[in-house]
Amino acid sequence: MIDYDKIITELGEEISECDYRYCGMVPAYYQRELERAVTALIKCRESLKGLQNYQSEDSASHDPYKTAQLLKMLAHETSSEEHYGARLHHGGGNTKVLTIDAGGLRALITHYATHRTELENEDELEGKL
Repeated sequence: MIDYDKIITELGEEISECDYRYCGMVPAYYQRELERAVTALIKCRESLKGLQNYQSEDSASHDPYKTAQLLKMLAHETSSEEHYGARLHHGGGNTKVLTIDAGGLRALITHYATHRTELENEDELEGKL
């Protein structure tokens, strides 16, 4: 498993060493890219923490199927290929299709990594009472 903290620390050290190397005049484009990399790694680390909260399948408080599918979608969205977004549609009402980008997929992964899907019909609820 990737040690995100180590990579983040090394990037921070790189920023500090650049200050020394370039006498306090680090090229702005390089520093900006390092900061973006650190931000992206922090997001990955937080997503990983959510995924590590999995419990056993029987008493799971997460939705492993949706999480796995969303991770596949995120992999496609963050690859170097063309990005189309994930399409979300609801069958009821007069709603339009939404396109979900990588940030939205990360939010859904975080949710389903810690929550189970609850889509029970009223008929099923009556049978349980």
